[in-house]
Amino acid sequence: MKAERNKKSEQFLNIKNFIPYTPDASFPGAAHLKSEDGQDWYGCQQLFSADTLKITYDDNDVITCITRDISGLWPAGQSVAELPDTDENRCADISGGWQFKDGKVVQRVYSPEELRKKAEAEKVR
Repeated sequence: MKAERNKKSEQFLNIKNFIPYTPDASFPGAAHLKSEDGQDWYGCQQLFSADTLKITYDDNDVITCITRDISGLWPAGQSVAELPDTDENRCADISGGWQFKDGKVVQRVYSPEELRKKAEAEKVR
C-alpha cells in the first residue's frame, strides 16, 4: 500500500499499530514494520513534517518516545502520531505519566487497578 498524507493539511498524522512483517521484495536480514492499515514504516516516514513533534504510544495510549526526528523511531508494537511543536506538547515526557488521547497529549489518568499496583510497588521500595 502506498503511503499518503492526510488530504486536510491541518490534520496531523496518526498511524496505528505497527507490527513486524516481511514484504515481497526485501533485503536479507532487513526488518520491516507495517501499520494496521498496511503502511510500510519506511515508506510513511516521508509523510511526517520536519517541524513537528513525533510520538510513539502503546496500546494504553501511554507515550513511550518523543522526538522531532522520525528516522530515529522504531515503533514495533506501537503507534506513531505527529503533533505541533508547542510548549504545551513539549511538557510531556516518557516517564509513563502522559498519554495521547483524542489527538492531544494529556496527563495520564490511572485506573483504580493501576493505582493499586503503583502503591504496592512503592511499598516494596
